[in-house]
Amino acid sequence: MTDNTNHLQHYASPYYDPVKAHEYYMKNRELKERRSVRKLSDEGKKVWSYTKNEIKAEKKTKVEAEQEKKKQKTEEVRNNAKAMRERISSRLKELNEALSQRASSKKKTIDERKKSDLDEITAETEKKKQRVEAKKESEIEKLKSIPIPDGLSKEEKSKRVAERNEKIAKLRSDAKSEKEKLSNRSNSDKESVRTTATNRKQRVTEDTKAERADNSSNASAERQQVSNDLKTAVAAAREAYKAAKESIDSTYEEIYQREFDRIAAEMPKVSKRKKSSKKFTKKK
Repeated sequence: MTDNTNHLQHYASPYYDPVKAHEYYMKNRELKERRSVRKLSDEGKKVWSYTKNEIKAEKKTKVEAEQEKKKQKTEEVRNNAKAMRERISSRLKELNEALSQRASSKKKTIDERKKSDLDEITAETEKKKQRVEAKKESEIEKLKSIPIPDGLSKEEKSKRVAERNEKIAKLRSDAKSEKEKLSNRSNSDKESVRTTATNRKQRVTEDTKAERADNSSNASAERQQVSNDLKTAVAAAREAYKAAKESIDSTYEEIYQREFDRIAAEMPKVSKRKKSSKKFTKKK
């Protein structure tokens, strides 16, 4: 029986353990080789089978490490993108809340100014009416204070009373007309104040709406940039993994071939020579 230990000791590699190699070979006798093992001895087949498995395991570990690296990088950029989108949304909310508060404050100021202007118009109109009323009463008092001379005929006396009453009626009519004009002017001024206030508030609403639209547009552009950056980063991580995987494949293909060549050189299959038949001639 051949001593395998002596043969196996010739092959030394970090991927090869003789004891474990034998155990692995006994479990995996049906070998599916990309490289032809027909050139290997039985011992070489065992060595190659185990060595190949060890190389494969090491390669798998490195590939998995690169996969984990890609996974972590992808998760990192996605988490960063998510955090960025949340910051954008939070900032947009803060900006819009500030806009609402500012608009509310402006409208409140407009309403306060409107009320002040309306009160001022009302007060000023009332003062003017009081002056008109006071002037009317004063003129009436003056007329009433003028005595009708004694000694006039009853007809003349009635005529003068009628003239005085007519003047008083005219004073009252003129005062009433003047106060109506003041009321109409007051109403017109108040309507102008109200219209101006309404227009100012409408402008505040429109300006706020426009600023909100600008904020939303800017936030949308920022979100799109985050999305683009995320796609670029994910693609870069994918390409980095792809490049690393290709490098590992290339490196380990060289390792596979190098180790196989070493085993083939140290443990080649020995071809059995056919025994040549000798013809014996009888001695006469």
